[in-house]
Amino acid sequence: MALRDVNMCPWCIHHLAAADRLRKKLARVEAQNRRLRELLGKRNRTIHELPFGSSTPPSKLPYKPGADDAAKTRQGGAKAGHQGHGRRSHAHLPQLPDLTVSAGCSCPDCHGALEKPSCRRRTVIRWRPEPPAVQTVNQEEAWCPHCQKTVRPAVPGVLPQMLLDNGALAQVAMLHYLEGLTIGHLAKMTGLNKSTLIESQHRLAELLEPLLPRLLAEVRGAGVIFGDETTWRNNGDNGYAWMVRSVDTVVYAFRGTRAGAVARELVGEQPLPGVLCTDRYAGYNNLPIARQFCYAHLLRDLEDLEKEFPGQAEIAAFVKTLKPKLTAAMRLRRHYTSLTSFQQRARRLKAAIQEIVNRPARHAGIQSYQAIFRENPDKLYHWADDPLVPAENNTAERHLRGTVIARKLSFGSQSARGAKTREILMSVLGTLALRTPDPWLVLRHALDRIAEQPDRRIELAAILFDEPARAA
Repeated sequence: MALRDVNMCPWCIHHLAAADRLRKKLARVEAQNRRLRELLGKRNRTIHELPFGSSTPPSKLPYKPGADDAAKTRQGGAKAGHQGHGRRSHAHLPQLPDLTVSAGCSCPDCHGALEKPSCRRRTVIRWRPEPPAVQTVNQEEAWCPHCQKTVRPAVPGVLPQMLLDNGALAQVAMLHYLEGLTIGHLAKMTGLNKSTLIESQHRLAELLEPLLPRLLAEVRGAGVIFGDETTWRNNGDNGYAWMVRSVDTVVYAFRGTRAGAVARELVGEQPLPGVLCTDRYAGYNNLPIARQFCYAHLLRDLEDLEKEFPGQAEIAAFVKTLKPKLTAAMRLRRHYTSLTSFQQRARRLKAAIQEIVNRPARHAGIQSYQAIFRENPDKLYHWADDPLVPAENNTAERHLRGTVIARKLSFGSQSARGAKTREILMSVLGTLALRTPDPWLVLRHALDRIAEQPDRRIELAAILFDEPARAA
């Protein structure tokens, strides 16, 4: 009901309307004040917090949290008197003829006559990458009256119906899928069309696709498997890049989901003899393989618990007691001298961790953290039985870093075919990089072998993996 419908004098109606306007204005001012306070508090937190919260790497920390005042003021760098390692010698590079540069006969400033010159020697590295070049190949054709067919010789170093030769094909694959250069950048470097480069990689992936089942079988048969996943967009849709690897083999899978079905696709349905090192993501649950939780993630959650409840004596004591034990478990593999000494130290460390996480606790935060250890005893102590099993998943985290950088540069794949090509080439090239110091040379050698006999069945796996292994 409006004020004009109330039986009041004009003076009362006027003052009631003014009071109503003041109340509305006060409500707007309070709402604005509340938003400004939240914004100011957010900015203050951003100033004092670490750039990535609990995931901030040590390289981004100005000093360690437990450092004393002297360590906080100490400057970085080598200590006084440290000789250092110096730069590596360039004696392995080809030597060009010596070059003599004349000083001339007169001074460039005053134009006075110069005295007899001396010689100063210096070393210069010259590098002029050659741009791609076009070559016309004349293929002779001859008719065979016996076979009733045309005989055409293969072009050395070039696959059938391929525009790029094998060296260029392998180089583009290495630079794009291993080194992280985008196709657009490679097109500018080479002067070739982007479509030419993209189609060549699709063709190469189709050639190497039969290798994936062997790589996956080798990963499954390894004693230690590392697994991780990260986001990856495909044609504008959200998706994930999955990765499993062993010491010398890696397999990628680009899928549109983070469901556990992808992990089961990679690990398989049959029981495996090894140990799978992952974080605590539920997608890796119920797989037919023993599982080791990452202690680095557990340590991060422990530090977050202390930050969430500052000033709590019980939590501070719990963190102070358990944190060194988790850190020692992750570093244990670096310091043992024999298997017996490792097992003895590992048993003592495991018993100490179990004693801490099984103590009665009153704080709900500690109880929730202890439940991780109490409910998953079969997923937390494989590192204590085998020195080959790490207590953290750093191997997978580091190996997936290149994919994360590629995602930031290219924003993902543009088609399902592009995601499949990346999956194949990153698996094959990544495995070659783990097994041989020069993956480009091995890949080019394999492609040359195929080009020599295009009509015959060539065992790609033997050329790419077995021969380099024998050579090493």
